[in-house]
Amino acid sequence: TARDLTSFSVGVPGSSLSVASLRCSHKRCMSFSRGGQQVRGFRNCVASHAQESSDPGPTFAPHLEQNTIVNPFPGMPTLEAAIGRTVTARIGSNECIPMGSEHPLSAYLPEELVDLARLYPDPYARKIRAQLATLSQVPLEELLIDAGADSLISLTLRTRVLPGDKVITTAGTYPTVVYFAKGMGADVVEVPYKDDGNLIIPDLEALAKSAKENSAAVVYLANPDNPTGHVFTPSEVAAFRESLPQSCVLILDEAYIDFCPEQGVSKRMPNTVQLRTLSKAYGLAGLRVGYAIADKRWIHKADQVRVQFTMNSISNFLVEHVLNDASFSSTLISRTKQLRDELSSKLAAGTGSPLPSSTNFVTVRYANAEDATARQKELWKSGTAVHRPPHPAMGHVL
Repeated sequence: TARDLTSFSVGVPGSSLSVASLRCSHKRCMSFSRGGQQVRGFRNCVASHAQESSDPGPTFAPHLEQNTIVNPFPGMPTLEAAIGRTVTARIGSNECIPMGSEHPLSAYLPEELVDLARLYPDPYARKIRAQLATLSQVPLEELLIDAGADSLISLTLRTRVLPGDKVITTAGTYPTVVYFAKGMGADVVEVPYKDDGNLIIPDLEALAKSAKENSAAVVYLANPDNPTGHVFTPSEVAAFRESLPQSCVLILDEAYIDFCPEQGVSKRMPNTVQLRTLSKAYGLAGLRVGYAIADKRWIHKADQVRVQFTMNSISNFLVEHVLNDASFSSTLISRTKQLRDELSSKLAAGTGSPLPSSTNFVTVRYANAEDATARQKELWKSGTAVHRPPHPAMGHVL
């Protein structure tokens, strides 16, 4: 029996109908038997759970598990692959006619980019996907592109969460997961950071405990963490994944992993979606490009419900060229880490209390939220924007 499975049967007096109920996180398992005859696939459900205990695979919301959704607009590259040739006359997409130098953008962009602006993009960003698969050393079928890590957080929640489901996160960590989860009707359960007076770190043990107690659909962990800058090792993350319920999806947000690549999780973990971005280490925050790494079955399903055409043609063109530059990102990371360490040293030499950081930012702890707010306002007066987390639990840091 799968470890998250409870079974029981109830006989109905005066009737040949008995109810055999399987209650599990899939919310799909209810079957009835009449006189020993299976009315709905009770045995199949048990067999399914037995298989999942050895190879659980990704867990999806029931309506997605039961349906295959076909994208009505798979893009021109898909058509070209199907017909085995290049399309030279794009009539069926209802795009506008070429305007050349008459297009207002021609005053700012070369003709090639002006033409891209009028054409629908490849909804699967195949070229970028192939580049990132090579850079990340993961199979192509385990990688998906979308418009930034925030969009991927939303997408991951959509594949798993129903109204009333529990989503577990750390109180004061990156807030977008709460923003999206509440919008989907989920119940968010927040676990306090572990604070020993020197370090502020996510409490992995408490997160796992809460996930079990609440039969959580999703747990969110940023690694490195935002806003504390703390990073767990791959072995610590793997042990954390093991401690979670099998059916619980782990969103592992690795937006800052480029600044400590040795701590990146390289082996696929069950029911886990790793999120990464090109905003920090490639200087492309304005273009909104992120990617997910996960079991190929999750990638396949997520692509069925992902908003298509989130990546535009001009962004794709620019990203492809940035990724082709082998040295740019490493140079950017090196300079950023140097500046980060210099800033941290200067803050420590003064009155600040900087936390250790494995990211591109430095977090400073203050005695209380009032002191942090006062300092933030002083910096605003000089035209300097620093971030104070909006969550009350982390109001004392900048």
